[in-house]
Amino acid sequence: MLVALSAAQWVVGKALAPIADGLLEAWGATENLGPNIEALRMELLLVKATLELTGGKQIQGQAMEELLGKLQHSAHCAEDLLDELDYFRIHDDLHGMYDAADHAKGCVHDFCLNARHTAKTVGKLVGLSTRSSASSPACDPGEVQAARQRVSCCVWPHGRQRSCSNSSLAPNANQEVSGCMPKLGKLLLCSSSPHVCDDHSGQPTLRGASQKETPVLGFNRVDVSERMKCIVEQLQPVRTEVTKILQSCDRMTVPDISVSRPITTGQSTEQKLYGRDHIMHTIIHYMTKGKYCSKDLTVLPIVGPGGIGKTTLVQYIYRNQQVQNHFQVLIWVCVSLSLNLSKLLDEINTYIPRDEGEKVGKVEELIEQRLKSKRFLLVLDDVWEFNNGDDWKRLLLPFKASQEKGSMILLTTRFPAIANMGKTADYIELEGLKSKEFRKLFLSFVFVDEPFTSDHSFLLETGDKIMEKLKGSPLAEKTVGALLRKNLNLRHWRRVLESKEWERQTGVNDIMSALKLSYYYLPFHQRQCFSYSALFPEDYKYSSTELINLWIGLDILQPCGQNQTLEDIGLSNLNDLVTYGFFKEEKTNGRLRYVMHDLLHDLALHMGSHEYISLHRSNVGSVQIKPSIRHLSIIIDDDDTLSQENFKGQLRKLKTILKVKQLHSLMLFGEMDESFASILSDLFMEANGLRVLRLVNMPTSVEFMLHNFSALVHLRYLCLGTKKYGKEMQLPLAISRFYHLRVLDLGSWYGCHDLPRDLSKLAKLCRFYTPSDELHSNIYNVGKLRLLEELKVFRVNKEREGFETKQLEHLTELRELGIYNLENIHTKEEATKAKLIEKNYLERLTLDWDSKRSNSKPCVEAVVIESLQPHRYVQELCIRGHGGSSCPTWLGDKLLLKLFNLFSSLVFPGTVCLL
Repeated sequence: MLVALSAAQWVVGKALAPIADGLLEAWGATENLGPNIEALRMELLLVKATLELTGGKQIQGQAMEELLGKLQHSAHCAEDLLDELDYFRIHDDLHGMYDAADHAKGCVHDFCLNARHTAKTVGKLVGLSTRSSASSPACDPGEVQAARQRVSCCVWPHGRQRSCSNSSLAPNANQEVSGCMPKLGKLLLCSSSPHVCDDHSGQPTLRGASQKETPVLGFNRVDVSERMKCIVEQLQPVRTEVTKILQSCDRMTVPDISVSRPITTGQSTEQKLYGRDHIMHTIIHYMTKGKYCSKDLTVLPIVGPGGIGKTTLVQYIYRNQQVQNHFQVLIWVCVSLSLNLSKLLDEINTYIPRDEGEKVGKVEELIEQRLKSKRFLLVLDDVWEFNNGDDWKRLLLPFKASQEKGSMILLTTRFPAIANMGKTADYIELEGLKSKEFRKLFLSFVFVDEPFTSDHSFLLETGDKIMEKLKGSPLAEKTVGALLRKNLNLRHWRRVLESKEWERQTGVNDIMSALKLSYYYLPFHQRQCFSYSALFPEDYKYSSTELINLWIGLDILQPCGQNQTLEDIGLSNLNDLVTYGFFKEEKTNGRLRYVMHDLLHDLALHMGSHEYISLHRSNVGSVQIKPSIRHLSIIIDDDDTLSQENFKGQLRKLKTILKVKQLHSLMLFGEMDESFASILSDLFMEANGLRVLRLVNMPTSVEFMLHNFSALVHLRYLCLGTKKYGKEMQLPLAISRFYHLRVLDLGSWYGCHDLPRDLSKLAKLCRFYTPSDELHSNIYNVGKLRLLEELKVFRVNKEREGFETKQLEHLTELRELGIYNLENIHTKEEATKAKLIEKNYLERLTLDWDSKRSNSKPCVEAVVIESLQPHRYVQELCIRGHGGSSCPTWLGDKLLLKLFNLFSSLVFPGTVCLL
């Protein structure tokens, strides 16, 4: 219920954002759309208030969760609609249109244009329009009839050129309205869900224009108005019913997830310790005879994910007779989720024997008196947090007063950050059990006291596959063992394997319950970051860039302060997820990568199964695809021909199950052939609402795989890649129409590198990845991309419009910049226009004069480089080909303190390179 409530609140907040931010003021000022926008805004505010009230109530049950789902679905529809309005606002600004502007009343010309919008809606209602809106909420036949009745009085102005001249893009309105009805189907192809005209060749084109031109999208105010009313009418009754239910609900009294956490003791319930003997004996030796004996106080943390066996290991150490004999006082405290320092000290004190003649005082003083002359072992099991470092220091103070050498604190935690804060010795990180020991444990859980016999050997092949999925987790194996021993037959075991039935076990000692504790411990936005990452395949080695780009595309990263960048927020979330054990860092070919344990990957998919799903060969036929799914990944992971054919057959069946129109994310992984592409093309024909699209290793054009590619006006993240032999494949021109796009990743594009000339219309673009840095130099009018973070190659060419130095003036978000062909700048004024000193985020800068230039003008070049002073925090500076007789003055003083040294051939972080 908490997940459903948080998700609904988030979506409603996203839907309200463009109105709250003032992005739709132009639409709101119009006479006709304005009231509908205000009605929708008010209803969304009421839904938001209702959900906020819900958070304080004790609610439960499938029905309530379904109602919250309905509110979330309608909020998604509102978000789609308002996002489209914002899209056409941007389109107005770029193309000199005024769809978003109000019009003078009584104008005959305006009336004709209004009638054209009305005619489009009539054509749509009678089924003559070739397409419908992808993101419209489904309305019943009564709504359609009501819409027909309203059309006669819905006369909306249509966007037109601000110029008085006749435009080929705006045909005479009277011709469109007065013609016979059959013409409407051909003429009225534009709707509020934009699409492009079709010349019957199968390729989307702009009617009356060359196919190489970018398609023009259309807008229909009548359709937008009807959709707004429909959404409001959907939201109102559900909100009303939820409000009524809340009135009878009690206030929430359950504190938090800590109530479901089992309390541990020093006595283990496990009859035998598997696979940890070496670690156990090593720790015992160090404690009783080795390196810890001579130290005053040693804090040894043991770290690992939930269910890995930390507590069981420490229990066996704690109960070991050698340990019992060595320490005079042994204390076991289960700290768990909620840390209260005073209560913790009180509990510890109750386990310490009283001293004769001890003085009454504070609990810290009593502990210090009682332990002053004793060697002790304190176990702090399952530590989740310390509010700050001072709490930890206060906790340790009374224990440090002991005069006996060799006292120990063993601390178990899921989080490396806790271990690093508390340790005085390197912490021990527990991994999954090795396969041999894991198998012994598996057999003990399945057959308990019964001996394993040859009669059961036929089960082991399936058992081995199950064990492979559990990745050495003892608690996962315990959960699965309980399931398998219910029925020792092959059919039951296969069902458990294929359905991952252990994910649905909810007992406090089951693996998913243990992992869910960590999940619920995260704040909501970090749960999202973690969960959506599971759209990537299992065992994927993530880069920070891939993760942050996905989160940007899903609008998860929201700045909390003025100086925070999306990169800052993304890295902060990623570091927290590493701290909390959801990702592990590892070096791959010298590069930092992040990996997620398979069980955590399963947890992520399980927790979000109502909203996202990852399909691959082994689950496509068995996994439940819920009608609320909005995020999908497809993983082609098998080279076997027969398996691939089965996979293709299952994918074809998805067309009747998956609600493609409401998809927000589509990510494809693996190698695909043309038959795969054809299947996917048919499946995703109506996927118009995508925010995230990842298509790499494409054997065919993206327009073939997604026929409505030009209409993806909601896109935030686009990653396209071709097979390495796809040299002839052209970049789609429609890319320059995706005005909401923030991340464009062409790093795996091996086709033609000709960029659309109007790429600079993507004013929200902040990240642009290319197969070669040189491609950045082809961006015409790059100065319009004011949020761009990297421009690795900018070639100064004052003879060509769109490549002047002034293009760099407003690119204040740049982290990396390379300026080439500086020999084309001849004056201080030209150089100053780059305004490098105002680029406060710039970290890496290259200044390059062509070494093959015909002549050099040292005096001019000295003036130019003096005018290209970056801000003082630049970290890498490379100057090549400069013909001046001396270094610029700004290389000394404050900047030089940051750059440290000059090098003649290589660029190092924190250095200058002069070549």
